[in-house]
Amino acid sequence: MKMQIMQHINELLEEARKYNERRLIVLSGERTQSYKIVREFLKEYEGKVAYVAYIEENLPFVESYHIKDCDKLLGTTYDILIMDIYHSFQPADLGKLYGIVRGGGLIFLIVPRLEEWKNMLNRYHYHILTPPYNEKDVRKNFIRWFVEKMWKHDGIAIIEDGKIIKRGNFESRLIKRKKIEIPEEIKFDRKVYEIAITQEQVDFLKLAEELLEKNFAIVLKANRGRGKSSVIGMAIAALIAKVEKAKVIVIAPNRKNVDEIFRFLGISLDKMGIEYKNRGGIILAKNSMVKFMEPFDAYNEKADLIVVDEAASIAPHILLRYLENSDKLIYSSTIHGYEGAGRSFSIRFLKRLREMKAPFKEFEMEEPIRYSQNDPIEKWVFDTLLLDAEPASIEKVELGKLEYEKIDMNKVIELESKIRQFFGILIMAHYKNNPNDFAILCDAPNQVARALSYDEKIVCSMQIAIEGKLGRKDCDETYYKSVMIPGNIIPQVLIRHYRKKRYGKYRGMRIVRIATHPDFFGRGIGSYAVKMVENEAMQAGMDYIGVSFGATIPLLKFWMKNGFVPIHVTPTVNRVSGENSLIVMKPLNKKFEKELESIRKDFVKRFMLWLIEPLRDFNSNLSLMIIDSYKREMENSGLMKTT
Repeated sequence: MKMQIMQHINELLEEARKYNERRLIVLSGERTQSYKIVREFLKEYEGKVAYVAYIEENLPFVESYHIKDCDKLLGTTYDILIMDIYHSFQPADLGKLYGIVRGGGLIFLIVPRLEEWKNMLNRYHYHILTPPYNEKDVRKNFIRWFVEKMWKHDGIAIIEDGKIIKRGNFESRLIKRKKIEIPEEIKFDRKVYEIAITQEQVDFLKLAEELLEKNFAIVLKANRGRGKSSVIGMAIAALIAKVEKAKVIVIAPNRKNVDEIFRFLGISLDKMGIEYKNRGGIILAKNSMVKFMEPFDAYNEKADLIVVDEAASIAPHILLRYLENSDKLIYSSTIHGYEGAGRSFSIRFLKRLREMKAPFKEFEMEEPIRYSQNDPIEKWVFDTLLLDAEPASIEKVELGKLEYEKIDMNKVIELESKIRQFFGILIMAHYKNNPNDFAILCDAPNQVARALSYDEKIVCSMQIAIEGKLGRKDCDETYYKSVMIPGNIIPQVLIRHYRKKRYGKYRGMRIVRIATHPDFFGRGIGSYAVKMVENEAMQAGMDYIGVSFGATIPLLKFWMKNGFVPIHVTPTVNRVSGENSLIVMKPLNKKFEKELESIRKDFVKRFMLWLIEPLRDFNSNLSLMIIDSYKREMENSGLMKTT
C-alpha cells in the first residue's frame, strides 16, 4: 500500500510538472500516519518546501512556520506546501497560502478522518464561540462544505488511513506561456523589461512609461499571483532611474502587503547598477526616496508618485484624497482574493473617478506568474472559499413583493446557489470581507443570515449577530476589569462606558453587515430590510437592534432615518479607513427605551467633552448631526424649551 501511495504522489507530481499546474493531496486519518507519508516523500524529493502547522512536527528539509505566521509567506514561492490543519483551520489561511506554490508543485493538507472531521470542534470554533453560547451550540457546517468540494474538484487526491480513496489525476490542457516581446521603442531601461515574466508585465511597464510625461492615475487589477506587486516595484525603479529627484509614497494597510513591491524595486535597481540604501520601509536611491506609509498617515502627504497597494481595503474617500496629493498615481487591487473584492471596488471607484473627471487608465492582468491559467487547485480554492461569488442577474425589483428570508446555514450545500448570491452582494458592498466571514456564518452560534429576495433571487443580504443575555461572570469581568466579551460589541460598550452591569442582560440583534444588490441602490430596499429585522427581533422578544460602523455622513443619515440613535463613538481613528467607529441603537420595548434615555444623556455629555480631545479632528458635520439629533429628542419629549 505504501508503494501505491508513493507511486500515486509521484504520478501527480509528474502531471503537475507536465501542465505547469499544482495538485492537492489530502492526508486524512491518524496524524502520525499522515506524517509518515510526508516524511517518505521528502526523503527522495529535492525542492523548496514550506511547512505550516498549528502544532509543529520535526520535518527534514523544510522551512517551518506556525500557522499564525502564515502572512510571512505572502509573496514567496515554493515547490511544495505542507499545511497541517488537523487542530485548527481558518479558511483565510488557505486563501493566503495556496498561491505560494509554483506550477509543477504539490500541496499536502493534513486533516482528521473526513467523517470525523465534519463533526469535530477545532481551535477555530473556540475562537468564534461567544458568550452565552457553549460548545454544543456550535454549528459544524463549514467543514462539511469543505470536504464536499474536495470530492467534487479535479486534481485532488484523498488518502485516508493509508488508502487512496480518491485519485487526483487530471488530464489538463497544456497552455504555453506567450513569448515575451519587448517593444523596440522604450523609455525605461531595457534591463527592467527583461525581468518581466509575462507579456502583461511588459505591457504594464510600457503604460507606466507615460507617467514620465503625463499626469494621470493607473488602476491596476488582477487576481492574486499575477505579478502585479512585482511589476509595480519594477515600474517604480524604472521611473526614479529616469528623473533627477523624486518622492514616492507606497501606501498599504500593512507593511507586509508591500514586501514584494520593495523586493522587486531592489532587484530592478541592482539590474540597472543603481546603488541604494534600504532602511526598512524606506529606500534611498540617487536623489530619490521611496517610502511606505499607512493609509491614514498618508492623508496629507504630498509626493511625485503615489502607489496604493490593496486599494480595495482602503476607504474610497481616502483613496480619492490622494488625487489631491499627487498628479501621478497607481492604484492596485486584487479582483478576487482573501484581501477583498477588487472587482466591485473598481466598479465603484472608477465611477467616482469619472464623476470627478480625473484622468485615469485601467489595466488588468490575467496570466498567473507561478502556474498555468487552467490550474485546478485555484479553481477549487475560489469555489470553496466563495472568492468568485457574485450577485444574481436581476432585471427588475418591486419593493412590495420582496420576501424576507431566514437562510438556514445548516443547508449550506443544498442552498449553494442562494448562498453564492448572498455573499456576492456582501462582497460587492463590503471591501473587508474574507473567507473567514463565510466560515463564521456557517458555524458561529451567534451569527445568522437574513435576506430580501425577489423571484427567488437575493436583492439584499444581512449578516446579524445575536448579542447579550450575558452571565454574571462576563458582566463582572467587563465592569471591573474591562475584559473584552467576544461577539458582544454593544453590551460590552454599554457596561464599560455607562457603568451598569445590568446592560449585559439585555438581548439584541446587531446588524454586522447589510448590503443591497448594486443595481438597485436608492430604492428603499435597505430601509425595508432593516424594518423586517426589527419585526423579527420584536417577535423574538429582543430588547434592541443596533449596528457599529465607520462614521460617515451618508451612513449616519441612513440609520437615523430608520429610527436609530448614536450611543458611542470610539475616541481613536481606524488607521486604514480614517474613520471613528460609531454605534447606533433602536429600542424595541418601553423598558429598554427608558435605559436608552439615560445612556443617550451620558453619551452626549461625554461626546461634547471629547470634541475638545480626543475627538478634536472629528468631522464637524457629523458632530452637528449627533448633537442636533439629541436636541430634537429633548424638544420632542418636552424636556428642552425652544425659543
